[in-house]
Amino acid sequence: MGEATAKKKAKKAKGAKVKERHERRFMPRPVATANVVKAVGGLGAFVLGAGVWAQFGHGWTDSTLPPYAFAPALIAGGAVVFGVAVWLGTSGESVLRVGAGGIGLEKAKDVLRIPWYGVERVAWDPAAQALSVTGADELGGEQRLVLAAKVHPAAIAWIVKEARVRIPDDVEVPEEALGIPAAHASDGELLTMDAVQVVGKRCAETDRIIAYEPDARVCPRCERVYYKLSVPEACACGASLQGLRGAADEAPRSEPEAPAEAAT
Repeated sequence: MGEATAKKKAKKAKGAKVKERHERRFMPRPVATANVVKAVGGLGAFVLGAGVWAQFGHGWTDSTLPPYAFAPALIAGGAVVFGVAVWLGTSGESVLRVGAGGIGLEKAKDVLRIPWYGVERVAWDPAAQALSVTGADELGGEQRLVLAAKVHPAAIAWIVKEARVRIPDDVEVPEEALGIPAAHASDGELLTMDAVQVVGKRCAETDRIIAYEPDARVCPRCERVYYKLSVPEACACGASLQGLRGAADEAPRSEPEAPAEAAT
């Protein structure tokens, strides 16, 4: 009976639907206003067009007159002004990701993540209109972000919203903080994330390395990882882990017995 029950539990666990993880991707806003970018870009395009016409217009109209001497200067000046418009219309700030995996910064082809369990403080500076986030990334490196509301308004709104649910004790943002917009379901680009990679991580309770994926239990709120036999009643983030403690009654993993030799 015991073996049948164990097989039934294993089959049920194998067939259980894994909860999907999501995050939102936020592009930074340019510092300059749209009207300024359009005005500078229009001026650059006009000067550049005038220079091209002064240089090549006579040839297009079959005129025998040579190009104007100032044509190269107009072309160069127009290109510079247009380049300034492109610079004003873009931002040097990082693309942000906010979701189940914490706060991520896109770095070339990689994403540097500060998981929710690694966030130590989320605070709002009303004078600077900026949100500061301090904590540690997945490798334990110290990280500090200062996000301006004029560059990352939607990302700030979602960081505050998620942090209030996942790590409420570490959030120092008033409910009616001036300058923080409301989070909307249409904000950013919604992305699906892979399952939490638990193999190789250490149990948050015992510091034991997780060697097998089935031995791990993950906090549904901050995604701290625990060994199945060391799950506390509550996570450090305050979430109840009672639903994950059932495996504590299971026997530890043991090596398989050697097969008995056949009788001769």
